[in-house]
Amino acid sequence: MRKFSNIFVLIVVLITVLNMIDFHWEIRFVDTAKNYLFVMVLSILLPISILTWSLNRASKLKKVNGIIISLILVIPCYFVATVASSNFEDIKNNGVDYSFEKINKLQINDNNYVLYRTNGGATTSFGLVLRFEKPFIKGLKFVKVIYSKDKASESTLEFEADNRITMHIQPYNKGDDVEVVSFDL
Repeated sequence: MRKFSNIFVLIVVLITVLNMIDFHWEIRFVDTAKNYLFVMVLSILLPISILTWSLNRASKLKKVNGIIISLILVIPCYFVATVASSNFEDIKNNGVDYSFEKINKLQINDNNYVLYRTNGGATTSFGLVLRFEKPFIKGLKFVKVIYSKDKASESTLEFEADNRITMHIQPYNKGDDVEVVSFDL
């Protein structure tokens, strides 16, 4: 059981850390709801794995420290699981993730360039995120953020003949101009 608890905590902590680091490329599920489900499961497994590890230690100090760490992690993990659960339910009921809503997509060969509108809630501004998404294996995709902009909510994507993508970002405030951003493929 001790060997299992070592492997279990190592895998869960490693996956958690890798998901918290902002890598150049990320792996995501194609089904958005599964991304939220993954976060919920991971936030439940993190304190459980540390508790399991600590209960299988011979040293009383390691047991106590592991229990304390797992109890401390319960609060933020519960918060993350609750928020992810709320978004998961909304996506299952409505079919749309309004916090990261797909507003435009260009498909070029097997590659997708997808424009999302971000919505953090009442106290934040909308934003735009353009991502390169490439199917990886069934149900998974590689994702790379190409461009992001805060205080923006509407834009279009166009594929230009010279292998460029152009975004026309509509003004967020009155009096601003349309912003044009281009990317070479």
